[in-house]
Amino acid sequence: MSEDLTGNKYIITSALMGFGHLRAAHNVSSVSGAPVVRVDRKPFVNVVDEFVWNGAQRIHTYASRDAESKNRLLYDWFEGLMTIQEDHKPPSLAGSRFVHFLKDLGVGGRFFNSLNRDYPALLHTFYLQAMISVYRRYPGRNYLLLCDTDFHRVWVPISPNEGNIVYMVPVPKSADRLISYGVPPDRIHITGFPLPSVNTGPRDLGTLISDFEIRKRRLKRDSTVPLTIMFPFSGAGAYSNVLAELVKTLLDHLRDGNLRLIVSCGDNEHALRNAENLFVNYGLDECEFAEIIFEKNLFDSFDKFNFALKSVDMIITKPSEMVFYAALGIPMVFLPPIGDHEARNREYLIDNKCAVDMATIRDFPGWLNESRKTGQLLELAEMGFQNLPKTGSFEIDQLVRGAGVGEGKPGIPEPLKM
Repeated sequence: MSEDLTGNKYIITSALMGFGHLRAAHNVSSVSGAPVVRVDRKPFVNVVDEFVWNGAQRIHTYASRDAESKNRLLYDWFEGLMTIQEDHKPPSLAGSRFVHFLKDLGVGGRFFNSLNRDYPALLHTFYLQAMISVYRRYPGRNYLLLCDTDFHRVWVPISPNEGNIVYMVPVPKSADRLISYGVPPDRIHITGFPLPSVNTGPRDLGTLISDFEIRKRRLKRDSTVPLTIMFPFSGAGAYSNVLAELVKTLLDHLRDGNLRLIVSCGDNEHALRNAENLFVNYGLDECEFAEIIFEKNLFDSFDKFNFALKSVDMIITKPSEMVFYAALGIPMVFLPPIGDHEARNREYLIDNKCAVDMATIRDFPGWLNESRKTGQLLELAEMGFQNLPKTGSFEIDQLVRGAGVGEGKPGIPEPLKM
């Protein structure tokens, strides 16, 4: 094993396919101290790995941005490829067979060859490395964290009993999906999604509770601090057109300090350029109520994002992994989902009454004012805070370290709320 990984109780593997898988990895690492290994980057890639990862990331990026266009040829093809089959239809094994083919080409080999004979436990937050570990018969303990409420068959090996993967899923519905794919129930744990420790605090959630009480005062208008809206770009930088319309509509409110807007770009320079140009064009580049978060180091940008969430009162986002952040007591306003898995994420939050779909941009300021008056915004926040699991980072860390899960157990336990 490479020297900087030696001695760790477990290693977290992840890759850039949108921000969600890396965000989950970073949040677990912030609790556990376990290192995050980018298996899509040097020194863990060879020529074949680079070709596969770069190609996949380009397709994901441009297909996601194509969702904004009228023709949407690339997006429609990509969405069809990743469609989640309904229960009455047999799921396609084409994706799983393709992953096995990639293993035969040597993809992932450099990472596994770098591990020493102690065979450390591996926690994967993306399916490719997890499936390759199965096909390579990795003898160490193996865990796979699902970052959506529902997912394609490609997250399971061709033979669902093959290998030693233990699955960690965010909600009971995710466990049901795995069982429908043939995964034994005793290899499934419902842990919740890993939230950042800077926002939850220790396992007693004291920080989360304190921050939520302050947010409630802002939502009730019992505070002189302006209501803060977060617009987080995805890893692909999709929906820049929506941000442009939103800024134009909220311009007077931002200049007057009645609202505050934070645009989070991660490490995406494409998104950064769009946001900066937009702010300059509307004279917001020097406005104290308009802020851009960006860092060249993606994990540093996650840290800034997590800290900024303490002052955020609403998130406008597509229903990506961001849906799970409603557990912090932050209302979610949804842009159209990109992909079948995001459509299922949307359903999860709508069913839990802690999110709404975005109205037309033109009507958004009026809706926002009315929803604060009627208490709808506060109700969305309270439903997320009350109903969604919050201790995922701690549950996952305990499970991988072999300490068990606080309230969960193998099979189908009750969902974890607090």
